[in-house]
Amino acid sequence: MDEALHAAIAAVIPNCFGTVAPANAQTPYVIWQRVGGNSSDYMDNEDAQVETAFVQVRIFSADILEPKRLMPQLVSTLRSHPELLIRPSGGLRDDYDHDMNLFSGDQDFDVSF
Repeated sequence: MDEALHAAIAAVIPNCFGTVAPANAQTPYVIWQRVGGNSSDYMDNEDAQVETAFVQVRIFSADILEPKRLMPQLVSTLRSHPELLIRPSGGLRDDYDHDMNLFSGDQDFDVSF
């Protein structure tokens, strides 16, 4: 699931990193990380047939509007993924990181494989 999700995100924003970006990452760039999800075990101690994750995707840019322009493109691409079921959860949140001097927009997704 992780490889397919990473590839789908990178198709929209090529500078794509899991969990953390390098200090010299060229903007715009995106980081994504699993931040939860449903348990993969059934009550009878068998493995689940479906892998699920709650994923946060965050776009960073020096331009205040770029994350807001890129996120709808990313959402559209992820929703139409041929193998993964990806649904946005909530709306876009925007922010500014004073340490990095970058604007960001993040969105949460429910992902199933």
